[in-house]
Amino acid sequence: MDAARGPGIDTPAGYTRLQRTGTGTEADTYRAWDERAGRWAVLKLFHRYLGGRAEEAAFAAYCAATVGLGRHPSIVPVRCGGITATGRPWLVLDEVDGRTLAEAMAGDRPPSPAEALQIVIALADALAWAHSMRPPMAHGRLRPADIRLDASGVPLLTEFAAPVVAATPTPGGDVVSLTLLLFQLVTGSPWPGDSVDDGRILAVWPGLTVLIDQALAPIPQVDTMAELADRLRLVCLAAGPMIPLPAAPPAPLPVVAEPVEPPARRSARYGRALALLALLPAGRVFRGSAKNR
Repeated sequence: MDAARGPGIDTPAGYTRLQRTGTGTEADTYRAWDERAGRWAVLKLFHRYLGGRAEEAAFAAYCAATVGLGRHPSIVPVRCGGITATGRPWLVLDEVDGRTLAEAMAGDRPPSPAEALQIVIALADALAWAHSMRPPMAHGRLRPADIRLDASGVPLLTEFAAPVVAATPTPGGDVVSLTLLLFQLVTGSPWPGDSVDDGRILAVWPGLTVLIDQALAPIPQVDTMAELADRLRLVCLAAGPMIPLPAAPPAPLPVVAEPVEPPARRSARYGRALALLALLPAGRVFRGSAKNR
């Protein structure tokens, strides 16, 4: 294959100017020019060759499902997928400006615990939506390298496990993986942690330690993404009063004395009001304008 020009027998038609950006155990990744759309895209070319109609049908169903996942704002859209002339499956995804969560964690300013909670809540919402599809779409490997942060810091899921590279993932497995990622993001250490500081950091967030223990128990008490997202929102809500107050209370507003109305003018005003009331028909009650009835 001529990676500079493309396409070749092992690349899909319509994608040229290939630039290899990564090589993994499952697939090669390229930056490719989409001739039809006139823009850059990410081409993922799997190493494994499909064998038989059953595998081809499974991959076709996976492609259709991942294209549908792109309707969620926190999931990187998959444009299309297929099989090369030699039998290698491929996917084309949107190119996202930004960096991976792994790069952010290793950078000069990793996400704070508060930012980590917001990232995980956004991911849990996206996964709850994916799990609600028919059939459910589970991610299967929630690693920091498979989560991208766009230019504004919004997390985006990518790399949903394809049937040609792994056993079928489960929604329950995603809950466990995201909880492990949550622990690492908040404490800076992989589960189960190895210092007293980890416990102190978690204790700052009311209910977070209990939530993590329940989600990672041998028989999980939190086993859906929707519940995990809701419980994390409760943790953030409970931590709301811990927001530090201003160093000094704001200065009181000046008290402005109301002008005193002269007694003679006040008596004349009351007299005019009583005269108007006497002219109204007996028994009529005013209930406001027709808009408020």
